[in-house]
Amino acid sequence: MMIKVLLLSVSFATIFACIHVKWNPLYSNRKHLAALVLARGGSKAIPLKNLAKIGNESLLSRSLKVILKVNGFDSIWVSTDNYQIYREVIKSSVNIYWRSAESATDEATSIFAIQQFLVDHPYVNAVALVQCTSPFLKMEYLQQAVTLFTRNECVFSVSRSNNLRWKKVDNELVPLNFDLKNRPRRQDFQEFIENGMFYFSTRKLIENGYLQNLG
Repeated sequence: MMIKVLLLSVSFATIFACIHVKWNPLYSNRKHLAALVLARGGSKAIPLKNLAKIGNESLLSRSLKVILKVNGFDSIWVSTDNYQIYREVIKSSVNIYWRSAESATDEATSIFAIQQFLVDHPYVNAVALVQCTSPFLKMEYLQQAVTLFTRNECVFSVSRSNNLRWKKVDNELVPLNFDLKNRPRRQDFQEFIENGMFYFSTRKLIENGYLQNLG
């Protein structure tokens, strides 16, 4: 299926919306959009990374303050399996969802954790996954995403990439995204990379195993 792509540039991130050519009126009549932060306690690389501090404030606390300023979320949740994270969350007016041990392992995916959340919250029609490990999250970014999401199946944040990438083939390096004879200027690059700041998706997409839909 053909799709349209809408890019909304902001100072740090670009908000990318997946839009079907045929507009679906259901997108503008969602009943419940839940903001969800996944914050398990068992990170191996950086233990309790969600509680890491910038200045005197944890990443989790900073993100929740931003989310609470946004208009459009019907509920705000932190999904965790850790009591220290729980104690951080109860300082705010945010709901706690105790995730299962199965969804808090190193192997468990974010999609699986969100699917489990949806099973236990059947009234939720769409989820905005916000990752608190993105310290540059701003209220303006989320507010623009909420607006875009009223008529789109998914919205997520990306950053423009102007990196010249190479690939190793048979012990040789070959250019992957540019022509050696016509090296592109920075402003000519049309590549974008996910920056992981947030993902807005419908229940249907998530139940089918996706955060984005490009077809």
